[in-house]
Amino acid sequence: MKLSLITALALGAALALQACNGGSSSTPAPSLANLSGDYKGTLQDSALGSGSSSATLSQNGAAVGGTIVTTAGAKTVNAAISLTVSPNGSVLGSIVIDAPPEPSGTCTFSTSGTYDPTTSVLSGTYTAVTNCSGVTGSYTLTQQCSDTVTNPMQRRTMGVPKC
Repeated sequence: MKLSLITALALGAALALQACNGGSSSTPAPSLANLSGDYKGTLQDSALGSGSSSATLSQNGAAVGGTIVTTAGAKTVNAAISLTVSPNGSVLGSIVIDAPPEPSGTCTFSTSGTYDPTTSVLSGTYTAVTNCSGVTGSYTLTQQCSDTVTNPMQRRTMGVPKC
């Protein structure tokens, strides 16, 4: 009888400790880089050629979105960008141009790349998905300043001043 009572108490204590712990592991979730802020850089596009780009991005958790403005020669193209960033700095997403340089309607692109928090550089490539058939390109954007993060688990990028 005493053994059953001791076993029951030990089991109860273990369950109580697990409930206090929430049953979750004590390993903290990996932090994400802060991509929020203003960027400047270059773009190489198979239709437009080389150009300069600027971007403004905001972030909530792993979701990053904003605008990119590219000037190549006499043409200026405004695009919307939506990315998902992973803890290792890789990014995946899409780019949409509502008023493309040619009359083919809205162009959408898939994009993938990386964000390096040590250099504050977002770089990647893109490929047309709808309209703008065959258009591909690459971009390299350096973060000029960072905005306040919207997720307390994120850390401010070191070395990049606040916008």
